[in-house]
Amino acid sequence: MTILSLFPHDLKLFLAEIEKAGALLCLVGGAPRDFLMDGSLSNDLDFEVRNVEISEIKKFFKSRNLAMDELPYDIVRVDFKGFDLEFSCPRLENHLHGNKSHHHFEAVLDNSLSYDRAFARRDFTINAIGIELSLKGESEQVIDPYNGVTDLKQAQLKEISNDFFLDSVRFLRLVRFHVKYGFSISESIKNKLGLFDLSELSVHHFKEEMRKSESGGAFINAFCRLVSEYNLPLQEGFKFLKDFHFTSDVESAEDVLVSVFMKNPEAAQSVSNFFSMPNSKLQGLRSFARSYQNILALKKEELKIFASLPMSEEKTLSVLRDLKNLEEKREWRGYYPNHLLISWDDWENIQVDGAEMSGTPAPLRSYIKYYKALQAVVS
Repeated sequence: MTILSLFPHDLKLFLAEIEKAGALLCLVGGAPRDFLMDGSLSNDLDFEVRNVEISEIKKFFKSRNLAMDELPYDIVRVDFKGFDLEFSCPRLENHLHGNKSHHHFEAVLDNSLSYDRAFARRDFTINAIGIELSLKGESEQVIDPYNGVTDLKQAQLKEISNDFFLDSVRFLRLVRFHVKYGFSISESIKNKLGLFDLSELSVHHFKEEMRKSESGGAFINAFCRLVSEYNLPLQEGFKFLKDFHFTSDVESAEDVLVSVFMKNPEAAQSVSNFFSMPNSKLQGLRSFARSYQNILALKKEELKIFASLPMSEEKTLSVLRDLKNLEEKREWRGYYPNHLLISWDDWENIQVDGAEMSGTPAPLRSYIKYYKALQAVVS
């Protein structure tokens, strides 16, 4: 099977037009890796373009009235029938001394660069594999200047050069590939992990790589383990993560928030700040947890007493307020076991008719269904 055989007919015709204009297209990035791993075709296809300038590609898109995004380093991106296509010029990246950011280099664009020189800027050998396409000849050739295919078969993460350690985002990618795919970290990387400086690591990139890893908990655990094991410089805002261990089912930022909140409610503020959550998010969780604990502490005998009292009685009304709060802040239910004597299942299908509504004082009307559920539970 070839990767071209997976391309829809319309996509092949579209790329063939670009090829006719003189472009030599080489598929790079994640698409070749994923195809060689499991025979799949990604919807994100990145092409290095040789023989013509990217400006010619832009003219081609404009002539067909295609909307395009123009990105740094003369990269252009278009959406074509569900495929996110990116076209870039081969480039060198010359490190800027003292720059610790993700964009720590000066780019030198050159559409005549050999594959080994152009791919030298990439992170892992498994991400430095290309597939050169010939749409006219319906043929393709795997380009593998750094033996990435072998490392892919061995499920091993190996760096291309020491430039790998200049970019803290590549540390995050190392963690993601290790967690998501179970790839082992090569001895060559382990021996030089201490070269990473995470003192200016971006929270934005951390969140992105955590999201892509599919298991946020495993990602954070592996991140903290490597940071501690290799004593890597880390900015202050990340350090609270090292105080917690997360289960593998923790995926989202909200999952992290609840996990930390249940272990140390005070530390949850650090999570909220880290993920730039609105204040209402943590406030809602705290409110839900209070109501949940209040209802969890109730005994059957107490419920019977409250159900026998008028809805306006303060003790009964206090319980009804908590029940209503559990309904209004339902986004947090999935994190708490439904071990309550009265819970959201009990009022799920309760109906309140017009007579009941009109016969109840206005301030109490929103509590009717919870009161009816309370009476039904103890009857």
